[in-house]
Amino acid sequence: MKYFRIVFAFLCMLVFEAGGCAKHSLERVPSSSNNKLLIPAPATADQVIPTIRPALIIPLEPARTPGVAAHEEPTGNDSGVSNDAAAVVHDRAVLTEDTVLKGSVLIKGYLVVAPQATLRIEPGTIIRFAAVGAGKNAARLVVQGRIIAVGTAESPIVMTSDRKRPARGDWGGVSLVSSEKRNQLEHCRIEYANSAIEAQFSTVSLKNVAVSWSHTAFLMRDTVVQMAGGSVSESETGIEMHDSEFDAVDITVSDCKRGIVMNRSAASVSSVQIRNNQQYGILADDCRIRITSGELSGNGNGASFKGGEGQIVATSFSANRETALNLTGARIKVNRCRFFNNGKDALRLEDGRALLWGNVFEANKGFNLYNAGREDIGALQNWWGSSDPAAISQKIHDAVSDPRSGSVHVFPWLNEKPAFLR
Repeated sequence: MKYFRIVFAFLCMLVFEAGGCAKHSLERVPSSSNNKLLIPAPATADQVIPTIRPALIIPLEPARTPGVAAHEEPTGNDSGVSNDAAAVVHDRAVLTEDTVLKGSVLIKGYLVVAPQATLRIEPGTIIRFAAVGAGKNAARLVVQGRIIAVGTAESPIVMTSDRKRPARGDWGGVSLVSSEKRNQLEHCRIEYANSAIEAQFSTVSLKNVAVSWSHTAFLMRDTVVQMAGGSVSESETGIEMHDSEFDAVDITVSDCKRGIVMNRSAASVSSVQIRNNQQYGILADDCRIRITSGELSGNGNGASFKGGEGQIVATSFSANRETALNLTGARIKVNRCRFFNNGKDALRLEDGRALLWGNVFEANKGFNLYNAGREDIGALQNWWGSSDPAAISQKIHDAVSDPRSGSVHVFPWLNEKPAFLR
């Protein structure tokens, strides 16, 4: 009996160990190469075999194509709109090598073109500037090297604010800093800047460039500018230049608070239209000026020149609300110009330095010529709207009506309007 119990206990122990090893073999992957691969028996029809699926991996951030800005939900109704579509983002970047911009671009802070680099902008490119700063800290493009931005009439280059509801001064503008290389902008549209193009000690050529809704469209200091075609509109100051040279043809400056402001500069403009500017069309101090085939109409004051010299030829002054042309100490020749339908005086002179001949004066609500100084004025061979001496004298303010003024010499005058001014 004793031996039977010992044998029974021994058999039970063997069965227990065999069961444990079987369970262990199902829970662990064999670590030895001597272990055999266990192939499960085929399942019967009434057995259900569960399907094992890989775990779903959720990334922490949405995947995006390298170089394309991530989507940013707008935080307000006036937030930037360009982040979604911007293919290239420059944030406080400096370009030290030649670079090409194309497609959709967003500039935050600033993008600087180093002196040794050239920035080329391809047709159809839209550059938006983030309105994240204000005043001097607003986003801007700074060119110390060279910029070549040549669009086409069908695919212009656009530089604008990234706001949904843009306004003047949303971004700083394009600044040329001592860039005397051949900077070139063609078929470009620039809007909602503080100073759309600000150039200091630089040279730039502009062709069919349109600037609108800026505080100052063009600000030039010690700069040489050639401009053909294009327009300036809806800005506080259209063109402002100091100690600069400006050569323009076929341009329009309209609907600004101040059209063109010049100080100690030289300007030659032809076929220029300066219209509907609130305060004045041209305001110049100590400048050399040549205006040919121009139109100054619908402005507050048409043009005012203090000091300087030059000539105004074949230019029309009409429907200006205040004085059409005011000359003070300016040695300027006025020839073949037409002054008509101005709200006040057509021509106001503070001295006798100007010379007038071959011009037409008619239907002005103030005086055709107002001598506000004590010097005599020569104004021979002009058409005064009449050949009657009394009618002519009535529209001229001089010593005849005011002893404090100098005389105006109008005889001989033209007896009929010149054919080329009819």
